[in-house]
Parts: sequence; C-alpha cells; structure tokens
Amino acid sequence: MLAALPADFSAPIAVCQHMSEGATEFWASRLDGECAMPAAEARSGEPFSAGRIYVAPAGKHMRIRGTLAAPIITLERDFADVMHVPSIDFLMSSAAALFGHGVLGVLLTGMGSDGALGMLSIRRAGGVTLAQSEDTAFMPSMPRAASEMGAATEVVPLHDMARVIADRVAGRC
Repeated sequence: MLAALPADFSAPIAVCQHMSEGATEFWASRLDGECAMPAAEARSGEPFSAGRIYVAPAGKHMRIRGTLAAPIITLERDFADVMHVPSIDFLMSSAAALFGHGVLGVLLTGMGSDGALGMLSIRRAGGVTLAQSEDTAFMPSMPRAASEMGAATEVVPLHDMARVIADRVAGRC
C-alpha cells in the first residue's frame, strides 16, 4: 500500500506495527527500497517531515510532539498498562493532540484493538480515520474494533487504500 503512494506525497507518514526487536529496522529498510518516499526507523528528536516514512522501533512508543511548525518524533520506553509496545493508540493520540483536524489515521489488519482508541482521538479532533474493510483484512479484529466504537469515518478495502489516502491528503482531509 505504501509503495503505491507518490514520491511527492505532501505529508509525513508514521508507521506503527507490532513487531519484535530488530524486525522494525529490517522492515523500514525494505520499505525504503520499495517505496517512492524514503523510509527509515524513527529516531527520537528527529523532525517529522513531509514526504518521509517513519517506522516506530520495537520496544518504544513513538509519539509526535513539538509544534505545528516544527513537529518532532519522541521515542519512549513506557510499558505501564500497555499490551503492545509500540502502541498505535499512543501514536495516533499524540498526532491528534498536535495536528487536530489535519490528521489522517489509518488502521489495517491486526489482532486485538490497539489503534481503535487512537483513531477515536483523531476523529474527535476532527481528523479523518480510515479502517481496512474486514473482507480484505487477514486479521480483521483491529479495524473491526475501530469501526464498532465509531472511530472510523470510512471503511476502505485494502486495494483502494493508497488511492483514498492520496485523495484525502490532497484535499487536506
């Protein structure tokens, strides 16, 4: 899906996936080779810049902090009351707090409900939230959880997701 986005994509992309230590660096490298935009494992303190893909490292929560004019990535080892590290909820909630209605959140296939509360934060801030359709998800429980709690503004099949993301970003959500 990320490989289908254009090189001149006008927004930064944060990827949070439940993977084991070491796997996220490999995943980021693979994305870098397959996508038109540069991709890398995120580093704490680096700017969150348009046209780049940032992958949350395993074992650390990635949050977007700073200001609208100068957003930065923070990585934290906070394991309190959280089943998944990195937590999609933490990432999405931090983006909603900083960018408000300018956030587009996407929740794809996965087990459990991580991401549903984060998407609800984005929706409540006025942003757009896309959940992968259950019939195209290998493990549909994460996007289903978001849809069931009213966090998804749209349910999109995976084969249309890149186009819908590009359209929403071009229209500024």
